[in-house]
Amino acid sequence: MASRLLLCCTLSGLMAGCATMPAKPPAGPQFDGVYQGDNRLISGFGFICEPADVPRTLTIHGGRFDYPFPVNAPRTAPLPVQIAEDGTFYGAMQYGVVTTMRFGSNYRTEWAIVSGSISGPDLQGTVSNDECTRQLAMQRH
Repeated sequence: MASRLLLCCTLSGLMAGCATMPAKPPAGPQFDGVYQGDNRLISGFGFICEPADVPRTLTIHGGRFDYPFPVNAPRTAPLPVQIAEDGTFYGAMQYGVVTTMRFGSNYRTEWAIVSGSISGPDLQGTVSNDECTRQLAMQRH
């Protein structure tokens, strides 16, 4: 049985000391609104992957949103996602996994990543970690 410990480190915070490409300018309110639609499992299985098809509603405010990432069903943790001026978005969170075995336990860290883009009223994206990949197809209402 595996349980997950949330470390909640954003990629930008971990990469602060590294040489990286300049970040894209963040979006303002141009993408703000409520997006609803499909959140479809395209690979993987297990509790961390949730059921195969889960309707999802995301609220974007100030050019960002929190994706409810499942850390220990039914509990979720907010994975912060920043939207750029061009409509692309990205967010990453590191979390810990403890696997309990017969003679002890094993600890490792994994990344959950949300990426994609918004064009007009359409949001298309991918949510992935080591166990599964989900595809988002949503529209602003």
